[in-house]
Amino acid sequence: MSRHAATDSAESMRFIVHADDCGLTRQISDDIFDCLACGPLNSVSVIMGGTHAVASLQKLARMPHVRTCLHLNILEGLCTAPVAQVRPIVNAEGIFRYGLGQMLALLAAGTGTKKRTLLSAIRTELEAQADAFAAAFSLMDSRRGLHLDGHLHIHSIPALRQTMTEFMRERRPTYVRLPKEPAHVAPLPFLPLVVGCARRALLAYWSKGLEALLDRAGIAHNSYFCGLVSGGSLTADRVAASLAAIARKRQPAQLVEIMCHPGGISQTNSAADEEENDAAPVRHNSFYTSPARKVEKSMLLDTSLSQVLARYGTVQSF
Repeated sequence: MSRHAATDSAESMRFIVHADDCGLTRQISDDIFDCLACGPLNSVSVIMGGTHAVASLQKLARMPHVRTCLHLNILEGLCTAPVAQVRPIVNAEGIFRYGLGQMLALLAAGTGTKKRTLLSAIRTELEAQADAFAAAFSLMDSRRGLHLDGHLHIHSIPALRQTMTEFMRERRPTYVRLPKEPAHVAPLPFLPLVVGCARRALLAYWSKGLEALLDRAGIAHNSYFCGLVSGGSLTADRVAASLAAIARKRQPAQLVEIMCHPGGISQTNSAADEEENDAAPVRHNSFYTSPARKVEKSMLLDTSLSQVLARYGTVQSF
């Protein structure tokens, strides 16, 4: 992949242009594969509890230029471990029962046996997801090893730091996403901007401990991240605002991961996935039906994002 010229005002950056949630449903996967076929998107993470996860990994195995990551998940869709082993975090059908806020509250308030039981179930589920990913994607070792990130960045939650430390010691990932985005004002309406800035600040705090852990363990990670302030509604202008904030850091050899969500679903598509895979009915978060996801797909398919990236550096090739 040819290198773009960087602006005089910024150190040259390297970009991973990444899509989350591949495999959650057939429609989400189809949208992501459309973007992989023509655009700067060059990396995806697969969510193992999704109804299209295994089919997506089989397709990604035939795409050596695409980085493929495991999207650790304890919040959305179906569990991968046997239901009886992870009952504290799923209902009787194996569907994750808690949202992020509820999970954080449980982790904060739990004490003694109850908290140990919760953490044990989470660890069991993460191990099952790693096993299923490795079984379905046999090329992992030849694709730079295991790369990890987390759904809603659950891998960076401080209350799970010991769990993640043990998990990474066992699984030996070669790369883990660091959700660290500099403070900036993106061109967003007021309320989404406030929410996005709060999300960015929280994850910046969480990232301090995670970054120290990764550095001690010798695990590679990105320098900065793009897609927290404008999470779920990314446009080329909003990417530009984030990259300008990163450029002001004036640090050399910056690796920047740009998180996109180009795949969307409708209730009709979700139901079709469930029937096709004979799965328990799953009601996905309304985030997945947002029109903003189609906007993100358009950004990846037209030249707007590529033009922004060319001002700051080059897209990493794999």
